[in-house]
Amino acid sequence: MDCIFFVNPRSGSGQGRRLAEKIEQLVLPAPVFKQVVFTDPDRLDQQVYSCAKGKDLVVLCGGDGTVSSIIAYLANLDKAPVLAIIPLGTGNDVARSTGWLWSWTEFGLDGLFYAIKEGKVANLDVWQMDIKRGSSVRSFPFCAYVGIGYDGRVCQEFLKLNRFFIKRSVSTGIRRLLYLPAGLRILYKNLFYPERIRCTISYQAPRGERESYKDRVGQLLFCNIGYYAGGSLLDRDYSLEDGLLEFFGIKGYMNYMQLLFEGRLPMRHSSILPVRARAFEVMLFGAAYFQVDGEPAGVIERGSVVEIERLRSLPILEPLKDRRARKRLKDANLKGVMEKISSSARPAVT
Repeated sequence: MDCIFFVNPRSGSGQGRRLAEKIEQLVLPAPVFKQVVFTDPDRLDQQVYSCAKGKDLVVLCGGDGTVSSIIAYLANLDKAPVLAIIPLGTGNDVARSTGWLWSWTEFGLDGLFYAIKEGKVANLDVWQMDIKRGSSVRSFPFCAYVGIGYDGRVCQEFLKLNRFFIKRSVSTGIRRLLYLPAGLRILYKNLFYPERIRCTISYQAPRGERESYKDRVGQLLFCNIGYYAGGSLLDRDYSLEDGLLEFFGIKGYMNYMQLLFEGRLPMRHSSILPVRARAFEVMLFGAAYFQVDGEPAGVIERGSVVEIERLRSLPILEPLKDRRARKRLKDANLKGVMEKISSSARPAVT
């Protein structure tokens, strides 16, 4: 089995480098070949295309930004390898929704190796947003969510604060709290000058019918996963591979805060329900900030048309999810498990 670990060395206040050292020290059976690659944002596409092609398993070690960026490049490969996630970021919404956050927190690398031995593979939908204005088209693949409006502004404010604290090696847990002042600043602005986006929204419902309406909203949110903004549960019935995208149209900033608050309650009960559809088209009559998979992406200009549809599905290794996994892993002989992992026992797409 050929396995490659893409590690963001800056993730988790240096956790990436420590993890890479731990992986390098692992002594694996001869049929298992591992490679560790530190990600470089300036040439990440080259790294993925040259190193991931032909591999059996790609393990993405980093935050949502690292994970989604690599997934976007993997989606361009003719035969994409199976992927797994080791979460090291601030939000970790992709890892949380796929179950890899729980597996990593509970079992660490042992859980990864046992999941490889089990060999159960699911699918993860990857979507693409095209922003068209005149003859120009900008494309943004994503696997988690896209937000237009409030969260685009919040991500922009968070980025400014985060750059200041990264230079001072502040821990990831403390940097996560920076979303609070960023959100309060946007709240303060909206108390006096409420922001609304005048737009026309069209979508293709699951049964194929086409629906559209006009509205003035403060937030457009398109989600492929169940969690958002670092742990807010948006929908208990989410699916990563059903070919449907959840859409939330939120009018005011207080409604947006309500959505986030309700998602963090122990018993999820939302008064803001999503629309599920296979494709969306939005015509904007005003400029708006936007974010892609939690990363600020700039401004969508007035008069632009936004089109969102599914790009493809990628195979993803299923982690240990149930509460009985602890006993299963305890009873398992990890040395024996690793000996069973060979080039003839590879995760297969189901």
